[in-house]
Amino acid sequence: MASIDGLITGMNTTDTIAQLMKLEAAPQTALKNKITKANKVVSAYQSVNTRLSSIVAAAKALGEASTWNSTKATASSDALVVSAQAGASAGSFSFHVDQLAATHTMTYSSGSVASPTTAVVAGNNFKMKLTDGTTKTINTPQAADKSLEAVVAAINSEPQAYYTAAAVQIGSGQYTLQLTAKGSGSAAAFTTAQAPTGLSLGTPATITQGQDARLTVGSGSSAYTINSATNTFANVVAGVTVTATRAQSGTEPAVTIDVKSDPESITAKVQALVDNANAALSEIAAQSKVKSGEVAAGPLVGDSALRKLSQDILSAVSSGVAGLGASGTGTLSDVGVRVDRTGQLTFNKDEFLKSYQADPAKTQEYFASYDDNAGDGKFAPGFDVANGLARKLEAIALIASEGVLDPTDPTKAKQGTLQTLIQQRNDTIKGLNDQVSAWDVRLESRKAALQRQFSNLEVALGKMQQQSSWLAGQLAGLA
Repeated sequence: MASIDGLITGMNTTDTIAQLMKLEAAPQTALKNKITKANKVVSAYQSVNTRLSSIVAAAKALGEASTWNSTKATASSDALVVSAQAGASAGSFSFHVDQLAATHTMTYSSGSVASPTTAVVAGNNFKMKLTDGTTKTINTPQAADKSLEAVVAAINSEPQAYYTAAAVQIGSGQYTLQLTAKGSGSAAAFTTAQAPTGLSLGTPATITQGQDARLTVGSGSSAYTINSATNTFANVVAGVTVTATRAQSGTEPAVTIDVKSDPESITAKVQALVDNANAALSEIAAQSKVKSGEVAAGPLVGDSALRKLSQDILSAVSSGVAGLGASGTGTLSDVGVRVDRTGQLTFNKDEFLKSYQADPAKTQEYFASYDDNAGDGKFAPGFDVANGLARKLEAIALIASEGVLDPTDPTKAKQGTLQTLIQQRNDTIKGLNDQVSAWDVRLESRKAALQRQFSNLEVALGKMQQQSSWLAGQLAGLA
């Protein structure tokens, strides 16, 4: 409810001043509307920029030699897990998993104490052998230093110990010391002579013998073994790593590993490039759409930079690939990539696989070929001539988004087209915000002036009312 604060005039001066201030603030309101519109433009540019970054990532993946050399390895048994790096030697290989790696463990099972806080040091110290061949004496002058848990802590604080220690329960109310080698395999195993001495727990017993994992290749007199301190055998065949998961029985057949090229993984990366290009085209269309009926125009309607960007992406497909095909330019439809009637890219996986199986190297050129103008053996977007689709889209997206490095002047800052436009808009927004701030001061001053004027009006009218009442009283006295 509005307050009536014009005591003399009866006017609601607060509302009157507020209405006048709305008129006074019209220029500032116009500035704020400009800021809102400019912020929408910046957000729209940033949305497109994000889509372009995704194109760059997908395009770079297809430019990597490792993508086109990708391999897939499979094993005929669950006795091991196999993985293959790009460029791994294709073929079939067989191994028998004889044994898994084990970590050497000893336990003082012949002696125990009722609690980890019970003393286990017989005298005033105990000794332990170190990996450098020396013997270390650990003094235990206090009762607390002699407890099982104190011995465990002392052993574990020694970096050159052969083992780590733990207080383990071997029965109800029975605790003892367990020693575990710091690594698996036979080389990390230790002997009873290297275990701590001076304890009241007796002699430790081996409960797990440290051993290497072992594979046997072949059979008969020509068979040979491969050992590993862990269950992982790196490069057991060039580029192939196997991890043993269980030991096989002597009657089990050897595990056969098949290593083959993996065109499906390449297909997935081509699909990712097409999908990201389509996402960018859709984003450009959404941000630059014209007004249609009740649907408002996009914040970047009529933007020439976006129009050119959309045309460049589509042209990267329609222009083909130089140096391929009977006419000197190969069409990307040969590898399953086309532009449909709606202006979107399509990808036919079967056509791609057919091309790849017929000629892997040529199929790679459809996506990754370029002319090395910079001469450094690496693709320099914007300077080298991009021929393949992935190279073209990478260059287009980088030039439009973050910009490209000049290989002739690496110190020169990058500046992408959209980054420049975003910076220009942000500079404009900053200037508009400064003007809005200046208007805040101006309007506050104007509001104070109006408040003074209405206050003075109330005072003047109050005086006039008093004078009128006095004159009325005087006239009434003369009657």
